[in-house]
Amino acid sequence: MNQRTPLSRRRWLQSLAGASLAPWVAGTAHAAPPESAWLSAFRPFDAPGFTGELLTNEVTVQGQLPAALRGTLYRNGPTRFQRGQSRLSHWFDGDGMVQALRFDAGRASHRGRFVATPKQAAEAQAGRFLYGGFGSTVADPAPVGNPDVVNAANINLLSTNGGRSLYALWEGGSAIQIDPQTLATLGPKAWSPETAKAPFGAHPRAMPDGTVWNFGYMPGSGKLLVYHIGPDGQLKRQALLDMPQADMVHDFAITGQQLVFLLPPFKYQRPEGGQANLMAGMRWDAQAPMRVGVVRMADLSVAFVTELPHGGVFHLGNAWEEGGLIHLGCAQHPAMHELIDHLRIVASPEPQARVGSRWMEVQINLAQRSARQQDAGLPDVEFPRWDQRHTGQRTPLLTLLQRSAAMDPHVFGFDTVLARVGDAQGGQLQRHAYGDGWIAEEHLHVPHPDKPADTDGWIIGSAYHWPTEKTTVSVFRAGALADGPVAQLRLPYGLPLGLHGQFVAAA
Repeated sequence: MNQRTPLSRRRWLQSLAGASLAPWVAGTAHAAPPESAWLSAFRPFDAPGFTGELLTNEVTVQGQLPAALRGTLYRNGPTRFQRGQSRLSHWFDGDGMVQALRFDAGRASHRGRFVATPKQAAEAQAGRFLYGGFGSTVADPAPVGNPDVVNAANINLLSTNGGRSLYALWEGGSAIQIDPQTLATLGPKAWSPETAKAPFGAHPRAMPDGTVWNFGYMPGSGKLLVYHIGPDGQLKRQALLDMPQADMVHDFAITGQQLVFLLPPFKYQRPEGGQANLMAGMRWDAQAPMRVGVVRMADLSVAFVTELPHGGVFHLGNAWEEGGLIHLGCAQHPAMHELIDHLRIVASPEPQARVGSRWMEVQINLAQRSARQQDAGLPDVEFPRWDQRHTGQRTPLLTLLQRSAAMDPHVFGFDTVLARVGDAQGGQLQRHAYGDGWIAEEHLHVPHPDKPADTDGWIIGSAYHWPTEKTTVSVFRAGALADGPVAQLRLPYGLPLGLHGQFVAAA
C-alpha cells in the first residue's frame, strides 16, 4: 500500500505490529466520546511509530469532481503535541504539518508531511519538547537565542512566484520554504539581511497582480515590521513603524492604497524568572478600546490611529475603499483572551464550548480619521475567506464558518459553512450544516479558471468526523452551497485539526 494510515490508537498499534494497513470503513474505528473529539484528531501523530508522512495516490471520490478544478489545496496546522513524557498544552503550539490535496481531471491525491524546522530536529534528538511556545510551558526549557529556534511553522501557507515557491508560516519568526510537490522542507527564508529571523506574519495579503503585503509584530516593542514583496517573490521594501497596542496582531487587511490593522487591547510584559510562554506575559485590558491603525502603501507611513469599541479580533475579511470610506468585516471576540485560554483543549477533554464571536462590518472614514462598526447579525462565526481575485476590492462573496446551536456542547469548533453573496443588508445567505459528529475546518473560495463570476467557482473545505476519526474534503458550487457538495474526497485516515490553507491553481 502507498499510504500510512493514522487511525484510532488500537488500530495504530495493530499496524505497528504488522497488521494490514488497508483502508477501513466508517464505523469500524473506536468512537471517541464527545469530550475527546479534538484529542482523537492528534493522537495518531504523537505515536512513536509515525514517520511524519502520509500518502494516498488515489483518494476515493463520492460524486463527481469538476473537470475544470485543477490545482492544489494546501493546508497547515499544529499536529504533534507529545514527545516522550513531555506534552504541549495549547493548540497553537504543535509542530506544523502541511497537507496537499491535488485535483486534476476529476481525480485527487493527498500527501501530508511535517515541516522539518530546526525546532523539530532539536527536539527529536532530545526525545522531548525543549521549548514551550505560544501557550505551553515545558519543564527545563532550552535557551532561545532567536525566534526561529521556537518556530513551529504551523499556521498558514504563502505561495509566490506563480506557484513555484511555497512557504509554511508561523508568525513569530521566518517563513519556512518547502517544496510545492514533495513538501520537503528547504529552510528559513530571509527576505533581506535586516529581516533574517524576524517575525513574518501568518496572514499575508496578495493583490490581484501577485504583489504580497505582510507584517510582523514584536510583543512589547510598540512597533510593526511591514513587508512589501513583488509578484516575483522578491522583497521590494520594508519598514519598521510605531504602532500603539500592537502586542498581539494576528491578521490585517489591505485596500489598493492602505494597510489596515485592528489592534486588540493586549499589553505584553516579559514574565519574571525567565522563559514561560507568550501568553504568560499578555494582559487583557478590559477598559481599553480596540485601536485601528491605517498605513499608507505609497510611503509606508502611519496615516492615523483611531478607536473602535472594546473587543478583539483574530481574522479580518476583505477590505476596499469607496466614497472616502474603507469597508471591511471582522469576526470580533468580546473576550478574546478567554477564547485563547480555552484552546488548551489538546491536553485534556474539552469543557462546554462556545465561540462567542460576531461578524462586524467596519467603516473607516479617511477624511475624519474615525471608525465605526455595525453588527451584521451573524453570531459564532470565524475563518472568513473570499475570492482572492478581489483582494483590496469590493467582495461579491464571503465564506465563513459558524457554530450552530445543534452542535454538541462538549465539542469546540464549527459545524456549518456560510456563503454570503452581496453585502450585509441585501445579500443572500446560504448554509451547509455538516451535522452531528463533524468539526468543520476553514473553507476556501476557489475561482473557476474560465468564468469570471464568483458564483461560477467552488467552495472547498475539510471536516473531521470524530466518531470514525476520518477526514472528508467537500467541494460545493460557490453559488449553490445550500444544495450540498457536488463531490467529497473520502480520506482513509483522519487529518489533524488545522488552521489555514491556500489553493494554488495548476499552471
